[in-house]
Amino acid sequence: MPFNLDICRRTGFLAALAFSIALVGSPGANAQSPRGKPKAEVIVPPGDSELYCQNIAEAASDARIQWQTWKLISLEARLRDRIAELQRKEREFETWVKRREDLLNEVEDQVVTIIGRMRPEAAAAQLSTTDEEAAVGVLLKLKARVASSILDEMEPSRAAQLTQSMMGLTYPEAQRSF
Repeated sequence: MPFNLDICRRTGFLAALAFSIALVGSPGANAQSPRGKPKAEVIVPPGDSELYCQNIAEAASDARIQWQTWKLISLEARLRDRIAELQRKEREFETWVKRREDLLNEVEDQVVTIIGRMRPEAAAAQLSTTDEEAAVGVLLKLKARVASSILDEMEPSRAAQLTQSMMGLTYPEAQRSF
């Protein structure tokens, strides 16, 4: 059970009250002595529990503050450790993202090189079945002469769709004339 100053005070008060009642007797007994002289007031010394509580109150308060300070320092250290761990994981994640982007760029450059070296008919067949975003990305990275020969071999509706998408990526909305 933790130390509580209020409990100590109440216990000491009750002990002092019981002691004074025992010394004095009934409430009207201390009004006058049998000889008719008024009795001197009885000063009740504080009880052991009250003295104990008074003596350790400051030490208990200091101990409580010291414990709370230690707890805060401990929590701060755990927080610093957690932040350091999260920063380490963030750096690790950034490294993985960078490696992935480098790999994708390398693969993309390889695909563009392969498509650019294919005959226009074969490249047109490949890009006709590829999703629009990937096909537009490849066509934009090819030299204009190679891209135009590939578009020339495609079905006209697919070539128009890809051309329209390429124009949407290269020209902002305000500059379009169609």
